[in-house]
Amino acid sequence: MNAKVTVKFSLRKCLSISIILFCVLALVAADQGARIVNYQYGIEEDGSYASQYETTNGILSNEDGISYPGNEPETGNYVRTGSYSYDWEGVTYTVDWTADENGFHPEGDHLPDFSHTREHIGGVEGVQ
Repeated sequence: MNAKVTVKFSLRKCLSISIILFCVLALVAADQGARIVNYQYGIEEDGSYASQYETTNGILSNEDGISYPGNEPETGNYVRTGSYSYDWEGVTYTVDWTADENGFHPEGDHLPDFSHTREHIGGVEGVQ
């Protein structure tokens, strides 16, 4: 039996993740001599996964996630968590993040705190 699970990503989620990946790639491009020195990736039978990598210029990244299928075809959710860190001018910056049905949520000492925003504007149910 072949089961197909399709996960919908909102434009906002995809854009947020793309911006983060662009920033990490921009850091790597800034040091074109950087190489990946450690890369690990695994997928479990339940569809969950975990990955991590480290580069010679000090970038560390890890991520894990799992798919939760919905009750109807082409519905469901993918929950991802992770972090990445990099050194810039002698300071190490770390971002911990989650991405789920409520969007992309980065946290870091160097990032502004937007936790009050959700309470201010309310929920986002029904918004596409």
